[in-house]
Amino acid sequence: MTVTSQTLRTDPLRNFKFRVMINPQDAELEDLADGLDNLGFAQMSGIAVTNEVIPYREGGMNTHPHKMVGQSDFAPVSLARGMFANQSQLFKWQQFIHAWQGGILEKGSSGNGSQHSNLDGSDYRCTVTVKVFDHPVTSSNYVYDQDPSSEAKADLPLRLMIKLYNAWPGSYSVSDLNAGDNGLLIQQLQLHHEGFTVLWEGDDDFEGDGAVANVNYGPA
Repeated sequence: MTVTSQTLRTDPLRNFKFRVMINPQDAELEDLADGLDNLGFAQMSGIAVTNEVIPYREGGMNTHPHKMVGQSDFAPVSLARGMFANQSQLFKWQQFIHAWQGGILEKGSSGNGSQHSNLDGSDYRCTVTVKVFDHPVTSSNYVYDQDPSSEAKADLPLRLMIKLYNAWPGSYSVSDLNAGDNGLLIQQLQLHHEGFTVLWEGDDDFEGDGAVANVNYGPA
């Protein structure tokens, strides 16, 4: 007997089948941190927006002030993934932001190991696209424990997309080293950005449109 399962339309999306793609807006950064758009991440948090409140009083109304909407503030987004000996893209992006000098200097700050060769200045900002996929996976060709750079890709239904605009590293950190431990080295990246959009299934700009999209997973 063949056992099959399917996701009901009333089921919420799961939070663990996702892919984060960091797409540079500058060709130099794309070359320097080659593969930045094809990394696997274990965690992503902080997608939030807060709208400023501007209160003002009206003469003769003593019970409460009126409230108007001000600017929107987008919280930093945090990413976490394991450290691999041959994947230095996130740190190179962190280095690259100090190479940007508005086109004034040929070289950026050397105090942070900056890497730069563009006389016209460089754009360190990236567009970050997050794709959330359906669950469960019942396809017979689904491959587990797959390296993100592998040629083979599993087919999963795309259900939700989130895009962050003009993102750049606010902080980069590496987990502690401990000779008495046997844990994993984790790198964390905090991104500042200038806004995000959430694309739902059925929206005009939604790439999935209910179709099947290619995605790969691997250790993060």
